[in-house]
Amino acid sequence: MGTVLGDPANNEKRAELLALVIKLSEARIRGQFEILESVATEDVVVRLVGNRALSPFAGVFRGVKAARAALENLSIEFEYRDMKLDHLMIDGDQVGMRWTGILRNRGTSAQAQFEGFVHIIFRDDLICEYAAFIDTAGMAYLADWHQKLAS
Repeated sequence: MGTVLGDPANNEKRAELLALVIKLSEARIRGQFEILESVATEDVVVRLVGNRALSPFAGVFRGVKAARAALENLSIEFEYRDMKLDHLMIDGDQVGMRWTGILRNRGTSAQAQFEGFVHIIFRDDLICEYAAFIDTAGMAYLADWHQKLAS
C-alpha cells in the first residue's frame, strides 16, 4: 500500500526513511561500511544487479557480513564522485532512488558519468533488502575487464 501524503504521521515516517537513506548513501560513498551493520537486519539481502560475466561484483549477498563485504569490494575497485540524487520515491516501507554521478576505476583511473537506481525495503525500521542497478558493461569497460574476458 502507498503512503498517504497528507497524513502527518506518514510524513514523519517518510522523513525518517529519507534521513536513513541519505546517511547510508553518504557513508557508502565515504567507505564507512560499518554503518551497514547498524541500519540493516542480520538477514539483509543485497542484490548487485548486473551481468556476472561483465562484473565480478554482480550477485546476491545474504546476511549483513556478506552484504558489507560485497559493498566494500566494489568500493575498492570504484570510487563514486559528484553523486546526485535525481529522483526519490518513498512508498510505505520501500524507497526507490535514481542517481547520477562519476564512477572512477581506482586501477585504470578511467572514469565516466553513470546513472543508477537503488531499491530499498525496510522491516522494523531497518534495511532488509537493498538492490542496486547499474550499467555493468560500462563498469567493465572502465575496469578493462572486457579485455580480460576476451582473452
